[in-house]
Amino acid sequence: MTKKAQSDIRSPNAPQVYLILQGLGSPFFKQLGSKLADEGGTVHRVNFCGGDWWFSDKLSGWFPGHAKNHRFNGELDTLGTYYRTLIERHGITTIILFGDCRPVHKVAREVAAELGLNLWVFEEGYIRPGFVTCEVGGTNDLSAMPRTMPELEDNMAASAAHRATCEPWHGTSPMPARVRMDLTHHLWNILLKPFYFRYRTHRPDRMGAEIKGWLARMARKLRHKNLNAALIKRYENSDKPFFMVPLQLNSDFQIREHSNYESVLEFVRETVASFAHHAPKSALLMFKSHPLDNGMIDYRSYIAMAAMKHNIEGRVDYLEGGDLKKYLIGSEGVILINSTVAYVALALAKPMKVMGRALYDMAGLTDQQSLDKFWKNPTAPNNKSIDIFMDVVRAECQIPGDLFTKAGIETATQAAANRILAHTKNPVHGVTTFSSPAELGKQSA
Repeated sequence: MTKKAQSDIRSPNAPQVYLILQGLGSPFFKQLGSKLADEGGTVHRVNFCGGDWWFSDKLSGWFPGHAKNHRFNGELDTLGTYYRTLIERHGITTIILFGDCRPVHKVAREVAAELGLNLWVFEEGYIRPGFVTCEVGGTNDLSAMPRTMPELEDNMAASAAHRATCEPWHGTSPMPARVRMDLTHHLWNILLKPFYFRYRTHRPDRMGAEIKGWLARMARKLRHKNLNAALIKRYENSDKPFFMVPLQLNSDFQIREHSNYESVLEFVRETVASFAHHAPKSALLMFKSHPLDNGMIDYRSYIAMAAMKHNIEGRVDYLEGGDLKKYLIGSEGVILINSTVAYVALALAKPMKVMGRALYDMAGLTDQQSLDKFWKNPTAPNNKSIDIFMDVVRAECQIPGDLFTKAGIETATQAAANRILAHTKNPVHGVTTFSSPAELGKQSA
């Protein structure tokens, strides 16, 4: 693409042409594309699997206002050329995707940077429930959010334009709809496998293995039902000092891309060993399961063996369920890799030690000393810093709504379309343009 062409597509007066890539098993992107088309844009969609097709606009451009579907069934190493051809042929101005670390989206990020295209990335909300993450360029550790408190303060004024739209969405629980849509997505992946036979999911485990894991988790949950109930009661109303560790999904890109751990088990080993050697003898350590964990790892047994190895069997527990907020309120502090539980912990001003890479890991918000020292002297965040950080995150990175319920999707897609269109018309004031993480590093060096 020539420099003149790149300049033309970035003009706010130029026709906007959107390329939508993978999302969750949800009609979210279908509805967002429809809203962008209603505002005069042209929408293209790439389907990589049967589930993508089912949740896409299946009228496929036959009528005005409908997205034009494209099917990709090539090898991953041909994807960059495929994207460039689509962009050149159709004059794409903006790429929209969910989750910037999926293999098919890593390539899109590189192409967008090379050609100077807008890139909008969606994720489940940093702050939950009631929000969806919506950022220019990247999310999580790839977010262009400032990484120091002085820089956040500098962006407070620029964030003012979005404060009116950063109230959380209050609707019904999206979990039942999420389960139905996820199963539907898997079903259509199976039914349309002949048309997408080269597709490989970004998840590291095959569906059959995950189903076995879920069944194993259900069996363990029944076997330990009474013990788990007793542990929930103990930690929701604890009269002993304890530290809380919210476990994350082992398959999550937060672990695979945004931490130095090979797996969550490595983090568990390090945490138990440090606790055994450096925590006060009166303290307990509580690991809480992730509600969407697929059960392929028996964390209860693994944590028990790690505790046994360090002779602290009676001081370490693993539980499922319970009231997260009660656990946080009662705890001495929280140890995590880069979980979104951090946003709840910050709202409660709890001491927190981050063991991965997270955009909230900065002086004033999280404890910057080593884990070994954290146990004996956990430092709480600064209330002013919490207010500044949460204000900028809500205003610049979050939109109200959810990804699965009808009303939540309507709210979120309207907010997303408004933000994308505002940025197109005025890139400076439509949405705050932060420095990239690399640039921030240069500035602080």
